[in-house]
Amino acid sequence: MIAWGRAWLAWDSLLLFLICTADMCSTLYWVHTGAASEENPWMALCLHHGAAAFCLSKMLSFLPLLAFAAYYRASRPRLIAVSLRGTCVLYTLIYLGAVGSQWV
Repeated sequence: MIAWGRAWLAWDSLLLFLICTADMCSTLYWVHTGAASEENPWMALCLHHGAAAFCLSKMLSFLPLLAFAAYYRASRPRLIAVSLRGTCVLYTLIYLGAVGSQWV
């Protein structure tokens, strides 16, 4: 774990950050190359206002969760670990399902 003030930033938090960031970057790339479109109406609206608005909205959708997890990890380590790891698995499965359906 990496010390971060009173709380801890563990590998599962970093993994979720990387997954969400990869989703954001791949969405921007595929939308700008015309290979895909944003299906989430809220995120499509943000994307309509530009890449910066899209990235800000995307980061606001997961950074508060990571801050919350970092804050409560010391008092509820098992709950936070299981929640973050489950979120990583579900996010990846949903992402692969959504992206995979585009290529079939």
